[in-house]
Amino acid sequence: MAKDSAARTGKRTGFLVVKLLLPVLIVAVAYASFLALANSKPETKPRQAREKAWIVQTISVNIANHQPQLKLYGEAMAGRKVDFRALVAGEIIKASKTFREGGIVAKGENLLTIDPFEFKASLDEAKANLSEAKAKLQEVNARIRLESDQILSVKNEMALAERDLERASELLKQKLLAQKNVDDRKYTVLQRTQSLRQRISNLAIEQAKAAQQEAAILRLQSMVSRAERNLKNTKIIAPFNAYISAINAEAGRMISTNDRIATLIDTDRIDIRFNFSDAQYGRIIAGEKTVVGRPVKVVWRIGKTAVEYNAVIERVAAQITASSGGVEIYARLQDPKAGLSLRPGAFVEVFIQDRTFEQVTRLPETALYEGDKVFVINDKRRLEARKVELMGYAQNDILVRGALKPGDRVVTTRISQARDGLLVEEK
Repeated sequence: MAKDSAARTGKRTGFLVVKLLLPVLIVAVAYASFLALANSKPETKPRQAREKAWIVQTISVNIANHQPQLKLYGEAMAGRKVDFRALVAGEIIKASKTFREGGIVAKGENLLTIDPFEFKASLDEAKANLSEAKAKLQEVNARIRLESDQILSVKNEMALAERDLERASELLKQKLLAQKNVDDRKYTVLQRTQSLRQRISNLAIEQAKAAQQEAAILRLQSMVSRAERNLKNTKIIAPFNAYISAINAEAGRMISTNDRIATLIDTDRIDIRFNFSDAQYGRIIAGEKTVVGRPVKVVWRIGKTAVEYNAVIERVAAQITASSGGVEIYARLQDPKAGLSLRPGAFVEVFIQDRTFEQVTRLPETALYEGDKVFVINDKRRLEARKVELMGYAQNDILVRGALKPGDRVVTTRISQARDGLLVEEK
């Protein structure tokens, strides 16, 4: 019994040992298999990384003189604008058919007529007064001539009386004539002297009256001229070819002196106002000393229609424009009526030749890096940086001068990692 029990105990112990060792054995066999497979795997060598070539576009360097065209923007404005005012007061009895908002009138055209009745009456009265004054002057002149003749006659009589007195005085000395006779002759001389003085005084009075009458005639002539002018001003005449705006008068309305009737804009004097930047103005001034007289091309775009005009710079504003930091320029259109009539307020494009840049290269703006550097491609297809100086602009391109030679291929494609030695491929 004891032997059977020991045997059963031994079997159970062996079974437990086998049960415990079997998983370990399985794991050991699996690990050995993994090691065998790992050791038998063929060895792979890492592949070397290939250098990337950037695809770029280039332009060949051409060194020459360039005179780019500046494209600016401006506004059409009136070269001459007048607030037309009434010079006389009265009722408007007639208005021209062209006297309408936006109308076009010709120089010398009668725009409005003010009732001339009172002004004609004033002119007639002034002329009548003038004629009366001239007649009075003739009367005074006649009296002057009469007094002059009377003075001459009195002088002759006085001379005779003086000679008679001399003879009587001689006879008195010889006691051939009484003293009373001599005294009578002295009295006659005194009478002639008094009469001469009176005549001379009368002549001076008449001459003064003549001077007064001449002054009155000048005053009346001025009144006649004023009346004639007032009568003429009853017809309001266009002083130049013009557009009409801001109308403030019509037939039947009473207007007073200096009332504004309308605004006239000269159709033959249209200016274009635009701005040069300080740099643009400085370049042109440095090269040519002045911008006045330079030709300008003006383009007015109306939908898909582009109308061109020729203009010439006429003047420069007296002050720098603080808001834009530039210089205000005024150009006068040579023929504002060419094509469509350009009116004030139109937004226009302005094209003008910049100064001439000598021995420069024209490149797209994308070719410039850091404001003073471009990249060229060498014989090994790698980038090389070249120093340049930005001289100016030509529309969307730049003009540079620097370490470039004719035929150099400058990269125009923008590369974020551009640097010396970068491998590139021309497209």
